[in-house]
Amino acid sequence: MAKFLFINPNKVHTLSSEVNGTLLLATKLLEAGIDADVLRFCQVESYLTDYDTFIRDIVSRIQEAKPTAVSFYTLWPYYHIMLRIAKVLKAQQPELTIIFGGPQSSATAQATMEAMPFIDYICTGEGENTIVPFAKAMLAGDEAGLNAVPGLWYRKDGAPVCTGGELPISDLNTLPRWDERLFVPVHDLNAPELKLRNYFMPIDAGRGCPYSCTFCCTSHFWRRTYRLKSPQRIVEDIRYFHDKFGITSFWFSHDAFTTNKQLVSDVCDYILESGLKITWRCTARIDCISEELILKMKQAGLIHIELGIETGSPRMQKIINKNLNLDKARRMIRFLMGTGLTVGLFYMYGLPEETEEDLAQTLDMLFDMLDLGVTHTSMSFCKFNPATAITEKYFNQLVLDPEIKIITRGLFGFDNELDTIRHNKAIFPHYYHLDTPVRRDYQYLHFFVYLYEQLREPMKQLRRLYQGDVLRFYRDFYQNNLPCFEGDILHTLECVKEQAVQMIDNAVSALDMPCIPQFKGLFRFCRDLMLLNDSPKDATIIRSYDMDYQDYAARKPIEEYRPCTSQILLCKKAGNTIVKVLSCR
Repeated sequence: MAKFLFINPNKVHTLSSEVNGTLLLATKLLEAGIDADVLRFCQVESYLTDYDTFIRDIVSRIQEAKPTAVSFYTLWPYYHIMLRIAKVLKAQQPELTIIFGGPQSSATAQATMEAMPFIDYICTGEGENTIVPFAKAMLAGDEAGLNAVPGLWYRKDGAPVCTGGELPISDLNTLPRWDERLFVPVHDLNAPELKLRNYFMPIDAGRGCPYSCTFCCTSHFWRRTYRLKSPQRIVEDIRYFHDKFGITSFWFSHDAFTTNKQLVSDVCDYILESGLKITWRCTARIDCISEELILKMKQAGLIHIELGIETGSPRMQKIINKNLNLDKARRMIRFLMGTGLTVGLFYMYGLPEETEEDLAQTLDMLFDMLDLGVTHTSMSFCKFNPATAITEKYFNQLVLDPEIKIITRGLFGFDNELDTIRHNKAIFPHYYHLDTPVRRDYQYLHFFVYLYEQLREPMKQLRRLYQGDVLRFYRDFYQNNLPCFEGDILHTLECVKEQAVQMIDNAVSALDMPCIPQFKGLFRFCRDLMLLNDSPKDATIIRSYDMDYQDYAARKPIEEYRPCTSQILLCKKAGNTIVKVLSCR
């Protein structure tokens, strides 16, 4: 029987990391009597070690499966890898059918087909309605059947053509659950972590975003059609994973989950009526939630919510068509924190029109929210993804600049495929750079924000020492730690994690203030306390710090810390952290 083998770019080997769309497509084929299976990157031992070895090994694994067709699921961080695998496969087995699908190939279908002759088909859009007709027509060599599949790119007399037609929208409530043959054999479904409260199993709650932010390609892929599964179906999916595998925590996968507040309220009612004792997380727009809805979501098990703010500049909010009222956003975040929910916020920097003043406003808001107690912030460097308004607007100005390392973040295989990326800008615009002062001078801001999040009290104090000039604070941090930024991004990340104390010491070395020794003592203490709290095992630290612990406990301004040295015992025992001052002189 002919076999379809789907290739997924899973980085880790856990049930919660499975690619929902691919497993649905493979399930649809199995239901139609067409043999299908899935191979994940993480199933190949050489993944993330040596690139050339990985390519050789995964090609070998694919060939061992003896498929008739190989289908690649494409996301931007892995597109260059998928293309290399497909190219090697086709060179070794010209008779093998190569198929691409997923967001990245959908957004770049024409450019990819024109530049990559080893690809036979690109299936665009949602595939649940078209995968079976396509597979049957392809296996039978039925050209009329292929032409009936909407949004299909294929080759006719060697040239790429598209069938056109309106792409179908899937009825989410009728989609099957994953066929257990696709995932049960490759996972330890008795693993204890599945039952932990911090193991969040994604639930496909819906699709589509009705908004049109200029930097985002999500609305393009789902054609701005907001859909939510019925409350009954969402609860049925939860119950399946709960009863089958003992999972009690879930992630409601939807970029704009709360767009229809009434539907979300109905979902909460069904969860409460089901009697399921679960916790869950979701992502939402902050202007699509209300205090009343949040309280109901929390009653139904919500414990964490993530919100895209993007920028703290009112001017930039309008330019990127996000259009949030930032004063209302701040009030809502305070309300969320007051309910006991944990909150994650997403920000961006390096947007094309962003000025230093805009960036300072973003950082002020971000740091204010961390000071408030927000659980996590993400500060992402703006990339020019295909099929977005900013990419279309600035495409001709984009240049490939390997010196802007934050764009690739040390992606596996990027250096190996640099020549392909250089000659295919239309396929890889997300690796290209627009030269602006903010993008050039603040590319490592991501790591600075990471330090603030991890060590909030001393960074808050230091921010005040800089009189709120967060950009000067960053520039000192960068200029005084240049050796850490001269290597690749993975090197920089390790430096920030392992040498945080020294990096901040370097940054403040030029400050002429009498309280600097106390600040350094505070920073070392908070760093040790963080390491102890994060330790999975019991541990003890005894160290002297150039500060009075009582000043820290009273949350005094660093300028009021007395010049002294405290010897402090930090101890973690049975999960509890104990702080004891042994001496102070």
